[in-house]
Amino acid sequence: MSLQELNINLKNYFIKSGFNYIELPLLFDADIFFETSGEEIRRKMYSFTDTSGKEKCLRPDMTVPTCQNFIASNNKSSESKLCYSGPVFRSSNELSNNSIELNQSGIEIIFSEKNLNNIHEMDAFILKTAEDTMCQLNIDNYKIKIGSIKLFNQFINKLELPIRWKQRLVRHFFRRKYFGSLLDRLGEGVGYDNEKKHSMLQEKFNIDDVSGKGLTDLINKQNARGLGARTVEEIVDRFQLKSLNVISQKDGKKIVDLINNFLKLSCNLSEFPSLLREFTKSNNLSSFESEVEEMEYFVNAVSEKSNIEKYYFDNDFGHSIEFYDGMMFEIYNPDNQSELISGGRYDKLLIDLGSKSNLSAVGFATNNNNIIELI
Repeated sequence: MSLQELNINLKNYFIKSGFNYIELPLLFDADIFFETSGEEIRRKMYSFTDTSGKEKCLRPDMTVPTCQNFIASNNKSSESKLCYSGPVFRSSNELSNNSIELNQSGIEIIFSEKNLNNIHEMDAFILKTAEDTMCQLNIDNYKIKIGSIKLFNQFINKLELPIRWKQRLVRHFFRRKYFGSLLDRLGEGVGYDNEKKHSMLQEKFNIDDVSGKGLTDLINKQNARGLGARTVEEIVDRFQLKSLNVISQKDGKKIVDLINNFLKLSCNLSEFPSLLREFTKSNNLSSFESEVEEMEYFVNAVSEKSNIEKYYFDNDFGHSIEFYDGMMFEIYNPDNQSELISGGRYDKLLIDLGSKSNLSAVGFATNNNNIIELI
C-alpha cells in the first residue's frame, strides 16, 4: 500500500464512521501557528517570506486549520465531527529520506461542554476511536501512553506559591529546559524576606531602615540616575512587592521536590487513581481530593469503552504542541517507540482563534509515514 492509498483508506474510514471530510489549504499565514502551536512546531515549520514581506508557511499540522475552517463556516453550529487526510510539512532531519512531508489523517470533534461527565465521555470516545483505527489497519502490536496537562495545572494551582510563579510554571511546562531552570530558581527561594533584605541593604548601602520610607529616602539621597519612566516610589513599591510573596530557600526546595515527585507518578491507567490518592495523602494535600475523584471518573469512562490494560499513564508526559490543555495521548509501536497516533483535548484553542462560543474540542492524527511501515 502506498502512502496515498493509506491516506484515502483512512479518509474513507473516518467518513463511514460519521465524520465530515474537509479539504484544507496547504499555505497559511505563519502567525497563526506561531501564536498557538508552541516552540516545537515553530522550530520545525517550513516558512518563508512572500513578495509582500508577509511570512507564510506550509501547514505544519491540521488541527489549527480545521478549527479555523469550523469557525469560518459553522458560526451557528455548536457541534461538528470533522476529518481530514493529507500531507503536513515540517523541516526536520528526523523524517525518512530527509523529506519535509509527513502524511496525516485525523479527526476533530467540536462540541458544547455540558458537564464533567460529558467531557470524560468524549475523551473516552476519542480514545476508543483511535483504538478502532488501529484495528481497522490490522495493527495490534501497540501501546498507549496518556497524560493530562489539566491535572498538572490543577496540582500547581494548589501549591502555596505566589500567583506569578504558578502562572510561570503552567505557561512554560512545554518548554522543558526552561521549566527546569524555573524549578532551579524556585529551589533557591522566591522574593526577599526581611532578613535577606536587611542583609542586602546593609551590605550595599549600610542602612538599617528597610521600610518603604527608608528606601525612598535612601534613593533620593543617592540622587539616583537612570530610573527611566518610573518614580522613586514606584521602584520602592516594586521592591517591597517581592517581600509579600516570599518562599524561603527551605520551603522552595520542598516545593520543587513535591513537583518533581508528582511528575514521577506513572503506572497502568487502571492503577493511577490509587497511586495519585496515595501521593495526595502522604503529602497532606487534602485540597487535591476533588481532582483525584475526577481522575477516577475519567478512568471509569475509559474502561467502559476500551481495553484499559493497554493504557499507561505518565504524569510527566507532555505533548510538544502547546494548544493542548487537557488529556493527551500517544499510540506507539513498542518495538521501536515510533509514534502511530497522537492527540488530545484543546478547549481554549477555538476561543484563541476567534470563536464567539465557548466550545470544547478533542481529536487525533495518525502518523501515516510510520504506519505504512507496519502494514
